[in-house]
Amino acid sequence: MKPFSTRLVFIVWLADSVALVWLFTYIFLHGNNSDTGPWASALGAVWGVTVAYLIGPAWKAMKQWPTSRRKTVLSVVLTIIVVVGALFWLRVRQVAKVEALFKTDEELERNPAMKRQDFPRLIKEKQNATSLPEYLQRCENLEPVVNDYEAMERQVDNLLGQMQQEIGELKPQGSYGRLLPGFAVLRAVSAKDIEVAEALKKEIEYAKQLPGVPAAERVQFYNANIQPVIEQENKIALEEAEILKDAKRRGIRLPESVYQTTGIK
Repeated sequence: MKPFSTRLVFIVWLADSVALVWLFTYIFLHGNNSDTGPWASALGAVWGVTVAYLIGPAWKAMKQWPTSRRKTVLSVVLTIIVVVGALFWLRVRQVAKVEALFKTDEELERNPAMKRQDFPRLIKEKQNATSLPEYLQRCENLEPVVNDYEAMERQVDNLLGQMQQEIGELKPQGSYGRLLPGFAVLRAVSAKDIEVAEALKKEIEYAKQLPGVPAAERVQFYNANIQPVIEQENKIALEEAEILKDAKRRGIRLPESVYQTTGIK
């Protein structure tokens, strides 16, 4: 083997090794994606070919070293490979868990999209009812949507909690750490949505009792039972709007649809 060709392959291996270290560091900090995957495959292939080419000359050179020195160098190299490989494998597993949760959340958000849109509309229709029969019909229409909406919000909140935990355990968190403030806001909003759903369910249960209440006592029944629940719903809605306004002021990035639900631009 000519010294010049060996030297050239060594330079290629060295440059490729530096690029791989940079790429692995990036993946370690920010996670794998569609761009890093092909780069890792290409650089890994070059690294493997150059190592196969250089291993013969390298071993011949090492055979000239004292046995103790050769053993020390090989032990250090193997230790570094094992430690770095283990850390990288652990990081890839952690990031894969986070990405899997993101995918599950996207699927969950897509499935009930229609019910999310119907929920505010049906609430507004209930609020605009002008007669008892119309009000009772609006409550009847709203009941199954409320149940589905509450179940969906609990699922979303559970997923967000899992993502918060997984990202919190990433060391370092890298770019994922920037998502945590948004997750905290989304969970606070979700908690308010669940409170509204629970209050609506209580209102609907009282509304079901109205037809059995004597006509002369309905206003009193409404004022004593239903009106306080409606006021509670409005209070929760205002609290949710304040959470989102505060998030907007602090520059927390959220999906625009989240802000739009309360009229925030």
